[in-house]
Amino acid sequence: MKEFFEKERTSKKEIPIENEKISEDHWFKIGEELYKKLGEVPDPLQIRAQAIIEAFRIPSFPYSSIEKGERGKKEKERDKIIAEYLTNRPGVWIDREKGIISLDFRDMYPEGLPRKLKKALSPDTLEIMETEYEHLKEINPETENSIEADCPIHYFRLPGGVDLFMKGYIHNKIWQERHSKFLQKMNKKAKVICIEGRHSIPFGESLELLWSHPDFQFGHYDKLMKEAVKEGFRGLFTEVDARDVSKIRMDVVRKKRKLIFPDLPSTFFLEFFKFLETQHPQLKEEIETPEKLKEYLIDLSTTYVGIFKRRKKRIFYKGKQYTRFPYITKEGKTSFKPTLLELGQHLFSDALAAIKLHLIARLMAEGKIEKGPIIDYQGAGHLSSKTFFLKHPEYAMEVVLRNIHELMAGRVKKGEISEICDIFKRPDWEEAVKEIAKLVFKKPSPDREKLLDIKIDFLKTFNLDPKQIIPSDEKIEKIREKINKLITKEK
Repeated sequence: MKEFFEKERTSKKEIPIENEKISEDHWFKIGEELYKKLGEVPDPLQIRAQAIIEAFRIPSFPYSSIEKGERGKKEKERDKIIAEYLTNRPGVWIDREKGIISLDFRDMYPEGLPRKLKKALSPDTLEIMETEYEHLKEINPETENSIEADCPIHYFRLPGGVDLFMKGYIHNKIWQERHSKFLQKMNKKAKVICIEGRHSIPFGESLELLWSHPDFQFGHYDKLMKEAVKEGFRGLFTEVDARDVSKIRMDVVRKKRKLIFPDLPSTFFLEFFKFLETQHPQLKEEIETPEKLKEYLIDLSTTYVGIFKRRKKRIFYKGKQYTRFPYITKEGKTSFKPTLLELGQHLFSDALAAIKLHLIARLMAEGKIEKGPIIDYQGAGHLSSKTFFLKHPEYAMEVVLRNIHELMAGRVKKGEISEICDIFKRPDWEEAVKEIAKLVFKKPSPDREKLLDIKIDFLKTFNLDPKQIIPSDEKIEKIREKINKLITKEK
């Protein structure tokens, strides 16, 4: 990772875009600043994250989507065009003061996609994009009504030439009805549709409940799924948001109709701090004390004293509504870019979702599932942070591991904090790898009446043994010593 930041950056041909562009090195600089804070010698947790990234064959930093196989030369030319016009574009400003950046192709090319780009895109991908342009034509560009307004859609070209659309979504029956015509048309062209699961249900079980259980059908995600199948979707449904509060809650509870931070004992923060002291000492130095750790977790919680308090109101622009994740600085102020203090359930879930999307893309790229567009639906408030993590997969993996209590929350038996403290004291990295790699797929039955399980074990598919992925404590220490000696020698 360090070598990447030392490479000379090359200038790219400018593509005319109507809205004001953000700087070409915007995403590069964020990563550079984070790793400067972390120092030159990686912490044990960073080495573990890198080991998983390498084993899963997920890119560390800026990555290429170049195709493989006999048609490689032709696909390489297509990818070059797509990169030039889309994936290498850092985005455009919607509101500088509120830190709102858009990677929506409709904001980058408000008059429509360039002809050269259209020719490079696959027919299904192009139709999804053209549908979203049609979508905007039916919306009043001056609206500030969250039900009437659309949400942004961000496009990624993942390794192996896999097209991913992250579509912001409003969890509301009326919003779903208002925009369903265009969602149906897009969904018909997808090969995988990701649905945001319910947090109170163990990961992987929401899809069946949304499809068949009346108590979980509220007219938004369930309706989206049923309408997609009715319109002709025959691909796979999946979940990538792996939040699981079915056994224990460490981020938010509802009390008297208010979302508040749980009353966690001091031992939770003390053991969490000790975990960071051992596994991620450079982050521990940034946090300083267990008391400060508690403050940061509250500030980053999905509560009225957390991100809802610090998040600015939605911005409406030309028929779409935008928001930005409010990261936290060391001083407790709001930041609109990551600061190293990426903690808590919301950011954990977005980081892990980005990783799982990369895993799905690898299954497609290597012919394990049918290749084609992925559409990922999640609340619009997740779009900005998931975008960052997709651009920086290695850092996303670090965020997942540093929030190991959220990763393993579904494994506790009694739902007691003492069980979480045991996870901090004795983290089982092999089981953590299994949780990260866990994927769930459902496919509509031929009669469209039910969902069928499609069992794909990512680890077995690629002959990966968790025991062989994570280096031992002794090996990690040798790696750190070797890096430290090299740095000292160079100085």
